[in-house]
Amino acid sequence: MISYKLIQLHASSFIIGTFGGLYALVPLLLAIPIGSVINKYGEARLILLGTLLISVAALGLSAANSVSVMIFWVALMGSAQFLCMVGAQAMFANRSEDFHYEKFFGYYTFSAALGQLIGPLIGSATSHSSGLIPRFIGHAFFAAAVLSFVGLIPILGWIKSSSHQTFIPQQTSGVIRMLGNPSMRSAMLASLAISSVVDILVVFLPVLGKERGFSASSIATILAIRALTSMASRVYLGEATRKLGFRALLLGSMILSSLSLLVAIFANSVLLLAIVIGVAGLALGVGQPMTMAWVSRISKKDERSLAISVRLAGNRFGQFTLPLAAGALAAPFGANSVLAAMALLIASSSPTVVKTFKKE
Repeated sequence: MISYKLIQLHASSFIIGTFGGLYALVPLLLAIPIGSVINKYGEARLILLGTLLISVAALGLSAANSVSVMIFWVALMGSAQFLCMVGAQAMFANRSEDFHYEKFFGYYTFSAALGQLIGPLIGSATSHSSGLIPRFIGHAFFAAAVLSFVGLIPILGWIKSSSHQTFIPQQTSGVIRMLGNPSMRSAMLASLAISSVVDILVVFLPVLGKERGFSASSIATILAIRALTSMASRVYLGEATRKLGFRALLLGSMILSSLSLLVAIFANSVLLLAIVIGVAGLALGVGQPMTMAWVSRISKKDERSLAISVRLAGNRFGQFTLPLAAGALAAPFGANSVLAAMALLIASSSPTVVKTFKKE
């Protein structure tokens, strides 16, 4: 809906890509200190703050009427979502056994994909998205604010149950040591590629739809299908990892997602694009929780929250720089060039995964 709002305000593809980067910029600056904040205040309080700020940012976006005003609210929304992500991932990593990581991170990302399935449909319904551009975009942002308030209900219970938790202090100097670990670097590169592609896909599908004459409701449905197939791949992720092995499953998902994005370049009908993006969602859905499990497993127990923050900092770096590059590509060459670049990004990160696991 941010993309459609910018299109409505006559922003160029480059500006839309810039806002995709802006969404990640402030969180990138906050990423490392948040690991220490979790130690002091606990994961639940971080999630509570993030959820409240999401509601505020959504209300701000509902009333925004210029590109310049949107800068502040989009930066706040990106930061708020980041707080929720770090808090939730740290909660799963700190409170589960490492041999259950794929299973529980699969459940966690399943719930995220469920939200990404419901969200576009609610946004489409509330904004009357029957044409190329939704008529009432502010209504969709207001609906997002209401959903965030609903999300506060379980968090209030977590605050009481988690306030007594104690956390082993971390040293931020451990960041350098982590980045010196080849496995950590490979995990971060794979995570950066996968998460950046997911975000760019969400940002630029409206642009692609506009270029090909697909309605906003069709694009919302395709985004929902991507989320649905991601959910399907995550339900049995723990079992699939045990049967196929970690390396084979991760590499297979990366190759399949890369090929799917290449095929999407030639998908000139809504049905074919929906099928191809659905396959890409299935593959990308595997990669995100597996890189979470990978980083959590290779980090020390007393540095796990910090490791998650470092991983997410790498993700945000990619999510800041790559949408800018995607916007620069889309402006002269169109959205197809963005699909090709995303396919190349994932394919180029695959060899490092192979090399790392051969050494191990």
